Amino acid sequence: MSTTYEIYKFAKPTLKELSIVDYYSDYDVFSILDEDGDSTGEFISLFRIDDKSVSNIVDSRFVRKLELPEFVTDYDRLYEYIGFDKEAIKKKQVHIECSDGWYMDFTDGSKTKSVRIEELDKFKNKVNVKCVAIKMESLWDSDEVFVYPDKKRVLKYIPEIDEYRYVPITNVILSKAGIPFLIFERNKGKCFIQKC
Repeated sequence: MSTTYEIYKFAKPTLKELSIVDYYSDYDVFSILDEDGDSTGEFISLFRIDDKSVSNIVDSRFVRKLELPEFVTDYDRLYEYIGFDKEAIKKKQVHIECSDGWYMDFTDGSKTKSVRIEELDKFKNKVNVKCVAIKMESLWDSDEVFVYPDKKRVLKYIPEIDEYRYVPITNVILSKAGIPFLIFERNKGKCFIQKC
């Protein structure tokens, strides 16, 4: 398995920028728009304060601490509503089997029940989450850029290449960066802050 990296510039969001953030999500990001409503390329990401895997982000000077509502599905109540046995629910035997974006199927191993995705909203509870917000902008993504170690060699073996982007990312180059940045090592779930 190859490891992919993404480099982000990050900054402390202003109170005006935070006005677009009205709920907590582990997955959503909040795009920052300019005066004309166009994307600036910057966005706000949220992280739980108690998430040890990103403690260096949570404790950095680039974050603003918040408490936001998160809407969490009460699956035990849902399972009971769609007719699963209370004993199976108590023993955690019921689980998601699959989803097609319209319906979600649940099973306890012997029977399967289907629910429309919109129906899940009836089983959501609001809980407050202590989190931090950080403003980010993607500077480089190894998934989007071809990295060739030697331009002459590439042109020799792939002469028909239309676009050549030589983007060697080394620790020496990173250490000379004029701004702080954040690197996500995505396939390993680690991140660290590199300061200039």
